[in-house]
Amino acid sequence: MAEDDYYDILGVGRNATQDEIKKAYRTLAKKYHPDRNPNDKSAEEKLKTINEAYGVLGDPDKRTRYDRWGTADEQGIDMEGFGDIFSSIFRGFGGFGGFGGRGGPTGPAAGQTLRISINLTFEEAFFGVEKELAFNRKIHCETCKGSGAAPGSSPKTCPTCRGQGQIARSMGFLSVAQTCPTCGGLGESIDTPCPSCRGQGLQTERREIKLPIPPGVEDGQGIRISGGGNAGARRGPFGDLIVMFNVATHDIFVRRGLHVYMEHEIPFSVAVLGGEVEVPTMRGLSKMKVNSGTEGGTLFRMKHKGVHAEDGRRGDQLVRVKIQVPKKPTKEQKEFLSKFSEVFS
Repeated sequence: MAEDDYYDILGVGRNATQDEIKKAYRTLAKKYHPDRNPNDKSAEEKLKTINEAYGVLGDPDKRTRYDRWGTADEQGIDMEGFGDIFSSIFRGFGGFGGFGGRGGPTGPAAGQTLRISINLTFEEAFFGVEKELAFNRKIHCETCKGSGAAPGSSPKTCPTCRGQGQIARSMGFLSVAQTCPTCGGLGESIDTPCPSCRGQGLQTERREIKLPIPPGVEDGQGIRISGGGNAGARRGPFGDLIVMFNVATHDIFVRRGLHVYMEHEIPFSVAVLGGEVEVPTMRGLSKMKVNSGTEGGTLFRMKHKGVHAEDGRRGDQLVRVKIQVPKKPTKEQKEFLSKFSEVFS
């Protein structure tokens, strides 16, 4: 069946302004109102469809989601939702989140967040893929265990701030907290720095990991892996790792959420008489039924031919048909079209 595209239902283009959408809705609502169509079930159903379309396109937020995902439901790909998938994977790497939660105002600060970009083909993003990542990050020094002090010694409590990392400055009747100038906010001082890390408490590590990427990720989206970034100074907790996706375009298909869009030419005879045509999908050729009397620009939906997400959702493939018109018709074609024109004139 042809797809009920909200823009087609209201008879407006995708670049229509909100005023144009409102005007189109009011015109159609009057046309199919029950007062003008008493006991007409088809008009009643048409009005419901019109109201549904306007309920989405008339709301800027819902319209944005519809344009992007092909649906107004807030069921787009939630990248944060992949956190559970990745957290179990990185538990085995040691040091990912090794010191627990974020640093508090009086404790060591968390390490910096790392950002890495991955290039994916359209097919890899569609079906999912496992990628190997290699990157450098800071971890706690193995020699001093992150303290920054040489073995056999230990950091001392800063005498200026007494381990708070901050000091109070009086400004009239106000008291303002400032970073301690002696320890730089660490709350500790080191008399004998660790020779391996020179008192920093950190060393560089090269990580090589395999990252499973689920089907359905899109260009510009990313995954945050808690504790996968740099370690914080003075045994501070690890920052996060953010992996961003750069997805290449496809020659035929365009993604919107879990749905795939494309244009496909059909013969003039099939458009008039109806029939089946073979349409390319991401999983190979598939037959699509075309209704008789189909006009160019009609949108057809091929169920479950889009992305198959790991949570069980199935996207569709939407096909906007174009009518094939012979540029150089043969003699037989001309005779046929001439007779066809006489019959329908």
